[in-house]
Parts: sequence; C-alpha cells; structure tokens
Amino acid sequence: MNASIKAQTGGTTPDGDSYVCVPPGYCNNGGTPTTPGIDPRIVTPGELCPSGTIPCYTQGPSSRCGERFVSPVSTADGQATPGGHPWQAYLRNSTHPQYAGSGVLIDNYHVLTAAHKVYGDQNNPANVIISMGVHNPSDLTSPNVQTRTASAIRVHPNYDPQHLINDIAIVRVSSPFSLSQNNINSACLPTADASYTGQTCVVAGWGETNFGVQDHPTNPMKQVNLSPVDIATCRAGLLPVLPTVDTYLDMTGGEICAGGESMKDACTYDGGAPLTCPNTGKGNIAGLVIWGKSCGQPSVYGVYVSVPFYRAWIDSTITQLNNS
Repeated sequence: MNASIKAQTGGTTPDGDSYVCVPPGYCNNGGTPTTPGIDPRIVTPGELCPSGTIPCYTQGPSSRCGERFVSPVSTADGQATPGGHPWQAYLRNSTHPQYAGSGVLIDNYHVLTAAHKVYGDQNNPANVIISMGVHNPSDLTSPNVQTRTASAIRVHPNYDPQHLINDIAIVRVSSPFSLSQNNINSACLPTADASYTGQTCVVAGWGETNFGVQDHPTNPMKQVNLSPVDIATCRAGLLPVLPTVDTYLDMTGGEICAGGESMKDACTYDGGAPLTCPNTGKGNIAGLVIWGKSCGQPSVYGVYVSVPFYRAWIDSTITQLNNS
C-alpha cells in the first residue's frame, strides 16, 4: 500500500457514470495480482480529475460494477469460489481486531456496511481496517489481498443502535483500493425503486456456521443462496419466535428479509455482508445483513438493510466525502 496516495475527488457525469479519481494503474478490471489490468488510453487530461489521476468508473453504464472476473464461479451453497465475490470486504475494528464482519466495495474509496460494525469507531476511524480480496482469513498477507485503514466513517443520522433501525454506514479508506486484479471489484448500487422479491440471490461471508458455535471467521469464505420475501411474510415468520418483532422490524421500507429455509441463512458475524442479486451475472446490492433470530430456522427470515431505500442517502454521502 502506498500511504502517500490520498483521497482526491470524484463525481457523476451527465450520462450517470459515477467515478472517483485514482492514480494510473488502479482501475481497469480483470488483471491478476502479478499481471494487473491495464488502464484505458482514451483520457482527456484535466476534464474530470486532477493531473496525475484518471477517472475510475465504478457505478453506472460505463462501469464494470457487479462483474466477476474468475471462471467458473460456483453457485452451490457451501464454499465460495476464490474471487467469486470480488466486492466482499473483510472488516476489523477496535473491539474485534481479528474479525468484525463484512461490507461491500462500491468504489475504490468507499465501503458500504452495517452501522453497528463501525458505530463505535466514528471518532477514531483509523481503528477500522478493511481488506479486499480475502478468501482465507488465515492468509491476510497474501498478494491477492489489499488492506487499508479508514479515514472517515459516516453513519446514517437516524441510526438507532438499540433496535438496529437505519443500520447503514459508509466507510472511506485512506488510500484507494486497486481494481486492477481479478479478485477485487465494486458491486452495483441498485436504483431507488429496485425490488428483488422472489429472485435467487446470494450472501457470502466468514460468519458462524450455526448460531453460537463461535467458529468465525470461517476459513474459507462460505456462501448461501436466498430469496427475498415481502416484509409482511417476514413479520409473520418472525412473530412466533420474537413477539416484540414490531419493535425491531422496519415496516416502512428500510428493511428487507430473505431466507426462511432450514440451515440456509446468514449468521452471527455476517453483519454488513451484501445480499447480492441475482446470484449469477451482474451483482446488485439488494441488502446488507443486520439481524435475525438464531440462524437457519424454517420460516424465520434474516433481516437486511434495504439498499434501494437508502440510495439517495448513499449518493449524497459519497458526494460529501469526495468533496471533503
């Protein structure tokens, strides 16, 4: 990591392409750690980015967000393919210095995660360490892995830590992640009106394999296919095991649910992990893991932040961070 590379600027073009400005060598996707991808040759100096940097399009029609650059990628429940979730972030913080949870890369500088994973470190963001390209947590020094410290943390202003309402945050890192290797890429932010109910989606991570077994971080990354359900179905499934469900479940649109099948669920320490839809093709961030009741119980759904619901907040927060 080159600590001298500082956050610079970014924006959105009239065509809807979101970009951040990065040094040459930090953008074009699809290379390998030893043979990085090359940068585009068609660049107009000074038009979008300061001298010495190039625009890296990580969201929008010109980007390659949501693409996987390894093949074949397993879609079976169980062990994930190395590089099969190139947007998956591995988080550590002050209270969990070995492993705290997950997040999802949305551009070279920004990771979306659950607020409860970073809330305690808002005033000391450098306590949060984010690694990309992780498959086996026992090998965080692998050349496949890039690690950065956080430089800023923005938690949703209406976050309720007691009930995990508005449980969403954006972390900006101190220097950009390079997208010039095939196991690191951004996932696509959904439109504000996107719905993924009934689709086959996937959640991955290093959380516990069953509630209370304390086997996190699992080695290697695991994955499971899940389908989002409507919020009324979710409430009905949670009510028998959580009579106070209405205290916790946001019925106003800020949360979605998925799972409800025996032994198919996210679990403890998967918080912040993206629910990616669909499970093949271009990956869109439908939700982020936040809470559940035990893990993998039939008809009991896991609860996720609805990323489409917060799209306007995400965009405005990234704009503020790019200009700060």
